[in-house]
Amino acid sequence: MFRHTKSSTNIVRPFAKTDHNESGHYYITEDGKRYPSITTVLKILDKKEWYGYWVTSVAKKMNISETDAKLECQRIGKSSMEIGTVLHEIAEDWLNNILPHVPLKEYEIDVIELFKPLGDHLDSHVNNIYGLEKQIYSDELQLAGTADCIAEYDGVPSIIDFKNSRKPKSKSQCDSKDYFIQLCAYGKMWEFCTGQKIEQGVILVISWDGKVKSHIVKLADYEADLMQKLILIEQQEALNTMS
Repeated sequence: MFRHTKSSTNIVRPFAKTDHNESGHYYITEDGKRYPSITTVLKILDKKEWYGYWVTSVAKKMNISETDAKLECQRIGKSSMEIGTVLHEIAEDWLNNILPHVPLKEYEIDVIELFKPLGDHLDSHVNNIYGLEKQIYSDELQLAGTADCIAEYDGVPSIIDFKNSRKPKSKSQCDSKDYFIQLCAYGKMWEFCTGQKIEQGVILVISWDGKVKSHIVKLADYEADLMQKLILIEQQEALNTMS
C-alpha cells in the first residue's frame, strides 16, 4: 500500500484549472491568469530536426516511399500517445491503491502487461505520495502543467514522470526531448503552489521489451535551460506580434 502524505494538502496557492483547446494546453489560475503548459511551450520551440531522420529511417526499413513513411510515423505517434494515456491512468490507479481498470479497447500492445514491470518498480522505489496528476502553475514562470507524480523516490522527494517507449531510452535521449526541463518547470510550479521545494527529478521509461529505466537528475541543473526556453518563447511571441 502506498502512503499519501497530508503535506500535499498544505497549499499556499490554489491549483490551476484546465483550459485546453486545439492550439495547445492552457490553464486558468484562481485570479484569472491564463498560462500555457510547459509541454505546449516546448512543443512550439521544438524544431523537429529528429522527425526527418525518423521518416527516412522508417522509409528505408519498410522499403516504402517517404510519403507513406510519414503516414506510418503518424500512425506510430498516435498509437504511442494513446497507449501512454492509458498507461498513465493505470499508474495513477495503482498509486492510489486502486485495482487498475482493464482497458476496453485493444491496443497495439497489451497495456496491462506493459504496466506490470512499472508497477513492480513503483512498489520498490516510490512512497509517501504528495500528489498525483496535479494541475500546477507559477506566476513567476507564467507557466502551468499537470505533474504525473510528486512523491519520494528511494526516500528523496521527487517530481516523477512516466514515459512509454517502443525502445529503451537513454538519459541523453530524454535530455534531447527536453524531459528534464519539463521536470524542472514542474518543480518550480509545485513550490509556487505548495511551498514545498523539490530538488530531484525522475523519468521512468517503460519500454515495450518490459524493462523499466529510471533517469534521475538534480532539477537545479536545468534551471538555466528552462529560463533560456522562456526567453526564446518571448522572442518568438514578440516577432509574431510585429508581423
